[in-house]
Amino acid sequence: MDKVSQRDFFIEYNKSTSIQVSSVIDAGKNYNFPNESFYGVSIDTPVDILERSGELDARDLLLTCIEIFDWGDVQKSNILSAFKLYRDGELETYLREVKAWFEDDTSLNEPKFDVIWSSGWTKVYSFLFAYVTIYDSRVAAFINQVLKELWLDSTEPVRKELKGIANGLLTFGGNETSSGTFRLRVLDQAMIKNFGLYKQPSDKKKMLANKKASWLIRYFSELTFGNESQLNFRVLDKSAFMLGFDLKQW
Repeated sequence: MDKVSQRDFFIEYNKSTSIQVSSVIDAGKNYNFPNESFYGVSIDTPVDILERSGELDARDLLLTCIEIFDWGDVQKSNILSAFKLYRDGELETYLREVKAWFEDDTSLNEPKFDVIWSSGWTKVYSFLFAYVTIYDSRVAAFINQVLKELWLDSTEPVRKELKGIANGLLTFGGNETSSGTFRLRVLDQAMIKNFGLYKQPSDKKKMLANKKASWLIRYFSELTFGNESQLNFRVLDKSAFMLGFDLKQW
């Protein structure tokens, strides 16, 4: 793990934005969201709306979801699905059921209930629940690359264990953006097959991959900091987002 955690990184996001850091921890601490002050939600502070005493106003919960979607610039159909749950009177019930499932540390089984998973809803789950990563293409790229580097330095028995750990995680699409820019976020086909990564599975499998990835970020934070506090988890979550931007720049 030290081979990754103590590495120097220089990542150029565009012509005007780049970071130069001396470790994975340093990357997370250099995370900067320019419009953070405009929002009542933050990646650093879990939203405690489901924990507050008294009866919960479903409209407040809906607005929180919408604000998170806006924070992540992932409105579109996500807002529509949140409105449907709200109008059906199921938004709070659904989120409490998902919260209990994500925060159950005794099981890595698919949810037994119907789920909604997308790049927007993973942000809602991350902001509302403890130790849930925002599982997007960047975070997936970071986790997959770390596992790959561990695999390359390991003996065959350890490789078999790593394959079991990676099996069922996600790999998101290709490497080329809509503007034609090439960003490497996908492992080579041999490693994808080795690890048993999914590209377009069912929403339940995506949800399970999200939980598994969250466990890995927790484990990485424990290895890096010596404990897995929510604060340390968030630093590693932000590091994954920062460093998973383009693996070819590692």
